[in-house]
Amino acid sequence: MQTHSFLKHFVTAFFIVAFYGPGFAQADKADADIKSIMKELEVVGLSVAVVKKGKIIYNNSFGLKDIATNTPLTNKNIFRIASISKSFSATSIMQLAEAGKLSLDDDFSNLVGFTIRNPKFPETIITLRMVMSHTSSINDSQGYFNLDVINPGKGVNYTRCYSDYEPGKG
Repeated sequence: MQTHSFLKHFVTAFFIVAFYGPGFAQADKADADIKSIMKELEVVGLSVAVVKKGKIIYNNSFGLKDIATNTPLTNKNIFRIASISKSFSATSIMQLAEAGKLSLDDDFSNLVGFTIRNPKFPETIITLRMVMSHTSSINDSQGYFNLDVINPGKGVNYTRCYSDYEPGKG
């Protein structure tokens, strides 16, 4: 099945749930459609939540959390969403920029509360635009779970977190 077809079936199933709400008989059809799609695409596990007017009107988990132990996936399992959060972050930042609350050309240091400079190019300001476009020269070689890895005041070897190119040039 092609991605387009998958998305069509997936969106259709959840449009029914979102439009009619929980408890509607079509929710069972949506569940069946999802299971069918998962089987066809060999998806191990999938969790879904549909939000309408700020309230979760449907959530369900399908498949397995762990293949080796045959552990079912539940609505209480936590997923590491990693790069998916970039879409939400970028949208929020662009909304703030459109509202005039910040500029993409702001010094990133002013936004995070400590000086962020590539030690090989200490005079070059790293802007929010550079961070968002992956041209800041900041790398994730030392981890990315919090900003401490690039904070010179935290005592970690923050210099490893910068690539050899000048910010804005990469």
